[in-house]
Amino acid sequence: MKLSLCLHNHQPVGNFDEVVEKAYADCYEPVLECFERHPGIRLAMHHSGCLLDWIEARHPDYLRRISALCAEGRLELLSGGYYEPVIPVFRRADIQSQVVSMNDRLEALAGSRPCGLWLTERVWEPSVPSILAGTGIEYVVVDDLHLRLAGVDPGSAGLPVLTEDSGHGIALLGSSREMRYAIPFAEVKDVLSILAGMDRDGIRHVFYGDDGEKFGVWPGTRLRCHERGWLDAFLSALEDASGWLSTVLPREAVESLPAVGPFYVPASSYPEMGEWALSPERQESAAAVRRAVTESPDADLFVRTGFWRNFLTRYAEANDLHKRVLHAEKAVRDSGSREALRHLWRSQCNCSYWHGVFGGIYLPHLRDAVWVELAEAERTARECLGSGHSLHRSDIDCDGSEEIVIGTGDISIEMRAGEGLSVSELTFLPRGGRAVTLGNVLTRRREAYHSLVGESAGGTGSDGTESIHGDMEALEDGLASSIAVDPYRRLSFREVLLPEPGGRDAWFGCRGGMAAVTPGASPELSTVGDGVSARLSYPIAPGFSIDKRLSVSLGSPAVFYESTLASDPGSPGCRIGCELCLNLLTGSEDDRVVCIGAAAPVRTGVCAEGRARRVVVEDGWRRVRVLIESESELDVWQMPLDSVNRSERGFERVHQGVAILFSSVVPPGGRAVTALRLRMEAIV
Repeated sequence: MKLSLCLHNHQPVGNFDEVVEKAYADCYEPVLECFERHPGIRLAMHHSGCLLDWIEARHPDYLRRISALCAEGRLELLSGGYYEPVIPVFRRADIQSQVVSMNDRLEALAGSRPCGLWLTERVWEPSVPSILAGTGIEYVVVDDLHLRLAGVDPGSAGLPVLTEDSGHGIALLGSSREMRYAIPFAEVKDVLSILAGMDRDGIRHVFYGDDGEKFGVWPGTRLRCHERGWLDAFLSALEDASGWLSTVLPREAVESLPAVGPFYVPASSYPEMGEWALSPERQESAAAVRRAVTESPDADLFVRTGFWRNFLTRYAEANDLHKRVLHAEKAVRDSGSREALRHLWRSQCNCSYWHGVFGGIYLPHLRDAVWVELAEAERTARECLGSGHSLHRSDIDCDGSEEIVIGTGDISIEMRAGEGLSVSELTFLPRGGRAVTLGNVLTRRREAYHSLVGESAGGTGSDGTESIHGDMEALEDGLASSIAVDPYRRLSFREVLLPEPGGRDAWFGCRGGMAAVTPGASPELSTVGDGVSARLSYPIAPGFSIDKRLSVSLGSPAVFYESTLASDPGSPGCRIGCELCLNLLTGSEDDRVVCIGAAAPVRTGVCAEGRARRVVVEDGWRRVRVLIESESELDVWQMPLDSVNRSERGFERVHQGVAILFSSVVPPGGRAVTALRLRMEAIV
């Protein structure tokens, strides 16, 4: 029997250098060293371009070693989108260019062009063969579930499966789920027993493809795989089984084994991905149905869940980013700038667009990184095209309402007509410095796993090695009572109507408040002096209406806001506020602070309040200061937006941003005007 092994190694754009360094020391280097000690083993590896670039800069000898293994015929390198995009969801020109760029890079390393592709997160759509046409890719790694969904007979497990789209053919290799769940968590003898059983069943070829991080990065796996020698023992056992089992490169399997097909795979990924893409309510329903049919080995075939694009529905922030990247492509390509195109590709790195076991979109530094790349792509394109500023008005994110995106030499901002002309993106573009994104705050939502979060922090299993798909522990005490669900999407320059009395408790407790939802609204746009102004009037609640103007300076990093609340005669008293939500990446550092009036500065991770005409927000790490000034003294409330979410380590608290509300009390039937000026500047 033949066995093909394939490891996928990836670190996202924007990950902390020390995190990648630890992954290298705990996983990538010791795995390579162990493999080098076993000349009887042949395998394949895929490294994302993000990781390859990092390794080249810090550990170039690693690349020389894999080049030597390729020359010996022991190692095959798989291609992919250079910066690990989800293949079917971006423009074909971008994906094809990224794959060809990766092919070029790997040819320089291996001495031959790759013919296999690691499919990002195994996200398959029927268009993939057409997308990859002309790139030189001959086979794609998927899960065995993909092939079962297409109707491939279990007796053909491990064989190349042919498919096509519009006449563009490609072969598929399905990774065995049984092997993925056994390696490296089962004992070595048990893994060999599984393989022996497959051999007895007449299986000619077994393909195993999974995350390389399972061998040192996942919790407890460094201890198990390297210090306790699981990986070395496993490779030795494979060598000892050479009488009935041999390892082959995936490309050799595709070339030598008889292919079956054509078969047609529906849109799918690995089973967990489909569940994570569902709303919490549907996840719970799917789990109940699955429990009811758990005895059926074909449950995965007929209990279908979601597919990857559902994340763009679940998380509006992911949809905003995705559609802005698509929108930016034309200007980037028109500019002819290779630098702008690279920034655009980096903004397509998948990790910030979804959430499952790993933090994904819940990790502020990853969201920040891809938004910075997008901002730099747009800024570079504007400079190359010679345009001082850009203004686009259309339904960019395909939600039925207009967005207005303005880019200048100092600022990039996105206004959302469908949400009361609120601002979802606010980016400072310092002259000669890297973009600083301040507006990409994640709204806190209910997640299906919230019911599993305990109040007390827990430990790990007996040897510290647990599959990340098993039960998880809280990483700190009191997490369950810290779960918050925001009553509206957290944006900036958003009007919030609160009851009075009781408005303070409602806002800090996330238990009330009305915010604008204005689908189909069409703001008035005008040029006033050296700025662009948008105006919108709308009802915020029965008996209350807002007239609002938001202006962006074309010559400085400044935004001007003015709103008038008018209440009908007989309407009750209330509190009206303008909320700003800013992401400074953490709430626990002394260099990320808010200063309300003359009060001492406090961290963004604590609650604070006062009355002031001026508020200063400082990010000492990214060297930016935000000054917000009011024409009159207002009540100013500050609240951290901390989520409770899942990661590979367990349930944890993550700072998503800080909300600052500027508000005043309105008497019954009264009127209130709120005017703010926001200015950003570099800290020198």
